[in-house]
Amino acid sequence: MNLDATPSWLQPHDGLSATDLQRIGAAVTASRAASTRKVYANLWRQWERWCHARDLDAFPADPMTLCAYLAERAESGTTVQTLTVACSAIGHVHRVRGVPDPANHHAVREVRRGLRRTYGVAPVRQARPLTPADLRQILGTIDRDTPLGARDAAIILLGYASALRRSELVALTLDDIEPKPGGLLLHLRSSKTDQDAEGAVVGVAHGNHAATDPIQALATWRVHRGNESGPLFTRLFYANVSLRALSGNAIARMLRARAADAGLPAERITAHSLRAGHATTAFQAGVHLDRIAAQTRHKDLSILLTRYIRPLEALASTTSRDLGL
Repeated sequence: MNLDATPSWLQPHDGLSATDLQRIGAAVTASRAASTRKVYANLWRQWERWCHARDLDAFPADPMTLCAYLAERAESGTTVQTLTVACSAIGHVHRVRGVPDPANHHAVREVRRGLRRTYGVAPVRQARPLTPADLRQILGTIDRDTPLGARDAAIILLGYASALRRSELVALTLDDIEPKPGGLLLHLRSSKTDQDAEGAVVGVAHGNHAATDPIQALATWRVHRGNESGPLFTRLFYANVSLRALSGNAIARMLRARAADAGLPAERITAHSLRAGHATTAFQAGVHLDRIAAQTRHKDLSILLTRYIRPLEALASTTSRDLGL
């Protein structure tokens, strides 16, 4: 089923031309980011396959069918957060076609409330924050004289220093980089928390050490990359630099592989390890929370506190070290 299908309510209307309707349809499609539409499509396919295997209707869906689906998936290990997004995807398909959203049924709401109490809402696996020592260990195994090594080192250091999300890193273009005497400015056109594309500017300063200076690492990569307009971080075909942008998943795979090559336990290392590492390392260095939030662009400070800061404070303040064990 096409999740970008024309909404049922978008019908010919007196005084409106076909062009008017096309513009309205395009605006409706743009109301959700491409990444959201991709996630919705994947979750809808999973729902359709489950229903097909049980000879049940995926659309229109019976609320009790959805209850059974949620309970089974939760028991099999699917996180409550993923099931919440699945409900959004299923509900979106129904609403856009003018059919009641089964996720709004009181039975579904009760089941979801029970699943939250049973399984909790905390992420199952948190990305491991990388430290400067980890970065030096990883970078020490990279041959930066090669285009691949220069690119990977630049991604790691710029990602860590800027605290950008992986989607923001791969969206950068050469035109988004503005050199300054003390470093550079990154102009973000949109992001996960800026769906209206108001834009933001993120500063990155020169490093204190040549081996971990993000500005120098980026300059080295740009020698290989060239000055042709396009994505900042691009794919390589053998030793040849292309102008095709990397994906966020490619950055995650690269970082995990580089960490494993350096002898680090890599199972909890993701692209988010760079952003998380920036936040935790800055806090340990005594940086005020407001400054960290300004860099990471967390609008909700509770997320910054819960995910990055409180685990550090728990270890620093634990009374277990006073037990004489």
